[in-house]
Amino acid sequence: MFASRSRIFVIAALLLAWSPLLSAQEKTTTYLPLKVGYKWTFKIDLGGQAVDVSQKVVKVEKKDGREVATLETEVGGQTLAEQMASDERGVFRYSFQGVPVDPPIQALKLPFKKGETWEAKFSVQGQEFKSTMKSEAEEEVTVPAGKYKAVIVSSQMDLGAQQITVKSWFAPNVGIVKQVFDLGGASGTSELVKFETGADKK
Repeated sequence: MFASRSRIFVIAALLLAWSPLLSAQEKTTTYLPLKVGYKWTFKIDLGGQAVDVSQKVVKVEKKDGREVATLETEVGGQTLAEQMASDERGVFRYSFQGVPVDPPIQALKLPFKKGETWEAKFSVQGQEFKSTMKSEAEEEVTVPAGKYKAVIVSSQMDLGAQQITVKSWFAPNVGIVKQVFDLGGASGTSELVKFETGADKK
């Protein structure tokens, strides 16, 4: 039972990086700042059990004409690496737990348009998957880290025999601040506890 719960928490933590992430040109608002040293701390509650999860940008490099960021997520003593990129067209996933995604998934289309839906078909190690996303709305949300005016994006992922649904709140210049998800029947929430840019430590 413990091993099963631990595995679910790991999956939940991965959603932090997997879920649709918003971004825009630097001259405007950015909904996920991908700069080295930026760090997010979340509190995940799944079936009454809570766990702290941290995610940090450790590297940014050029790939396919884009700046691709490597993020490390720490949960339950494990460190999981993800690669993401964002530009004026949206956000793209390049890898999942260090495994390349083919083709890179367009997780978000920009500019944000309420009610817009899109699909992403991709393969991981030769296995085919599909995800459907929708730009929902804007609203004010309060989490441990503070109060934010956020935009909401929902997604539904078919991962083999398991279906995952998640609704994410994204705040300007901060990133994901809240998520409500269902992992094949196991539901839970994730809320931002702290966001650090590196300047906080100076």
